[in-house]
Amino acid sequence: MKKEPLRFNKDGKFKIMLVGDLHDYYDTKSDNAAAKVDDTLNLLTKAVGELKPDLVIYLGDNARAETESQMRSIISRITYPVSVNEIPFDLVFGNHDRECDVPLETQLKLYQEHENCYAFNADDSISGCGNHNIIIKSHDGEKDMFNLWFIDSHNLYEDRSKSYYDVVHEDQLEWYKKTAKELADKNGGKLIPSLVFQHIPVPEEYELLREAKPYERLDSVQGHKTYSDKYYVLKQQVEGYLGEAPAVPDFNGGEFAAWKETGDVLGAFFGHDHMNDFVGFVDGIMLGQCKTASFRVYTDGCRPGVRMITLDENNIENVQTKMYHFKDFGLKSKSLDPYMRHVTDRQDMKLKVYGTAIGTVAAVTAAAVAVNKVSKAKKKK
Repeated sequence: MKKEPLRFNKDGKFKIMLVGDLHDYYDTKSDNAAAKVDDTLNLLTKAVGELKPDLVIYLGDNARAETESQMRSIISRITYPVSVNEIPFDLVFGNHDRECDVPLETQLKLYQEHENCYAFNADDSISGCGNHNIIIKSHDGEKDMFNLWFIDSHNLYEDRSKSYYDVVHEDQLEWYKKTAKELADKNGGKLIPSLVFQHIPVPEEYELLREAKPYERLDSVQGHKTYSDKYYVLKQQVEGYLGEAPAVPDFNGGEFAAWKETGDVLGAFFGHDHMNDFVGFVDGIMLGQCKTASFRVYTDGCRPGVRMITLDENNIENVQTKMYHFKDFGLKSKSLDPYMRHVTDRQDMKLKVYGTAIGTVAAVTAAAVAVNKVSKAKKKK
């Protein structure tokens, strides 16, 4: 079914809400699952109601199931807060979306059963599933103002000795460059500003980090795979929260370089890393993480959230973005115990490290005292 084109509002604004890593699955009977589902859906419902997005984007690792029927049920559940408000939504697939018994092509068709779904596969001949772009028109519908890219970042790399995670493939990059040129040709030779949405981040995210100083170790994260020989913190100019190492491919597939060469991409937003919600610039391109919006996976205490992006038709290259966390909406978790409602996963880890360190110091001190007593006793003999 042909969709109504997206367009800027009369006030010149267009708001996009990003939903990361829901990891929803069919079982709601075990492991406090029903309460976790309630917390997740309450977050989405509240966010949609208060932030009033014009488009919602699911950033991958959305759902998993054993059967098509189960998958249909899960997709209906995670999209309900959006669909009931008749808000358009789009999506990309993540690495875990492929790790279930329902093929991506079938998953895409199940999403497309919802009239407000804008996702599709632009070219069946290229790698991945769901690669496409959609245009946002001016408020009067007369002009193509902005473009959104949706890219499949795959799963594991075929040669695990070279990289754990895959990269965006060369044929996808060629499709991107070709399509960007076609859009520019239709626009009088002028590139249409754009954003990229995909699941696995690009290696350039590490340019937003710096090596931690020794006294910063407890506030740092150990790098992922090829970066694991160092500990990192955010650079001063980078906003947000670094809760875990960016889990990027171990070699550079050239995607970021293709954006720079083409010149249309103002920013790119990723999921995959459940706790990270930082945003910064590399070579003038905004790179942003959106942490998980779910309570069904490892998360960050009561900090699951959504990221809002605001575009302005009258200042088209000025991309504004902000994270909104569960607590920001005045919500109270049903699934977390009182301790984790008030402590983030990073804080919990630090407390355990401190506790271990204090315990070690206490043990060493006790041992030293014991040795000293034995020594004194020997001297008395």
